[in-house]
Amino acid sequence: MQKTFIHLRSFEDKPNYPNSKPKFCVTCGTKASQEALFNVGDGVILVEKYCDACAKNVK
Repeated sequence: MQKTFIHLRSFEDKPNYPNSKPKFCVTCGTKASQEALFNVGDGVILVEKYCDACAKNVK
């Protein structure tokens, strides 16, 4: 799967929703604070969550 980086934005975890679970960084496993959007083709957008430290290396 070829993914092309589109955008990085802040992510705020919303613990007030029922059955909501915390979101974690896909790289290191700490609590996520950023969302990266990737185009994977055919109009599909992939959203991955990262901590601040790992988000600096997203391309």
